[in-house]
Amino acid sequence: MALPAELKGKYTNEDDFIQRFLIPLLQRLGFSLVVNYHGHAEYGKDLIFAEVDRFGHVRYHGLQAKFEESISLNEVETLISDARQAFNNAFTHPQNGTVERISSFYAVNAGSLGTEAVQHYFNSLRHTYGGNVQLLQGKDLVTLDRWASVNREEHVGAVLSAMTIELRYNLVMSTSMEERMKQKHGHPLERLRAAAISNYLTRPILPSHLDADDVLQYWIAVEGVNQILDKLIFPFSSRDADVKVMIEMIGRLRTYTKLLDASLREAMTQLGPIAGS
Repeated sequence: MALPAELKGKYTNEDDFIQRFLIPLLQRLGFSLVVNYHGHAEYGKDLIFAEVDRFGHVRYHGLQAKFEESISLNEVETLISDARQAFNNAFTHPQNGTVERISSFYAVNAGSLGTEAVQHYFNSLRHTYGGNVQLLQGKDLVTLDRWASVNREEHVGAVLSAMTIELRYNLVMSTSMEERMKQKHGHPLERLRAAAISNYLTRPILPSHLDADDVLQYWIAVEGVNQILDKLIFPFSSRDADVKVMIEMIGRLRTYTKLLDASLREAMTQLGPIAGS
């Protein structure tokens, strides 16, 4: 079986395949790349990547990549040897200097493996390493790539939608608050919302589309209005001075609302399907 159409002709060699397909795929799947050994003293591992399991422990995985149309029974011996080397040799974590070992190994080929090659790979390794040895062929990679892309589309679309809804809600609510305060009809019981903006600030996934400083300044204005409203509940509040500051905050809020709204619209237009639009 040849390389899948989604991979054939898009990558020039093994290194190109690793750099432009496998590493971005691992990142979209939620893994952290620890080190790229490809072309160096890799001991069977082109890539080492990590994840935090449900118990809060860091697990390291090794990956050996091939960019072949097909791997036969005789050729799969190389992958078997790679797996054994990968498990037998520890690696030094490049960021913290600790000596670590992988807990699982992935043999990956952009093309396919013959049926006998697959059976021999698992029969040679499973009795020693159990379910910690895996094999991914081109068709598996394409499926994973599509799944990761769909998840990203849903995530990005949800983030943009939540921020847009929050911007519109706060614009309407702050206008109503300003009118009530100017007419001295008591202080509003409602508060502006900052959940979507706060979530974005903890993980700014669109830095090239949304200016992080604009998002931060918007959040500061929202929090400032809410804090003043909370203060107005107490009798020692200097109401006129606080109302004046709050109206100034609402003015800043409108300024950054316009900036962010324009940025969100542009992001949705440029990202197209990824933004769910």
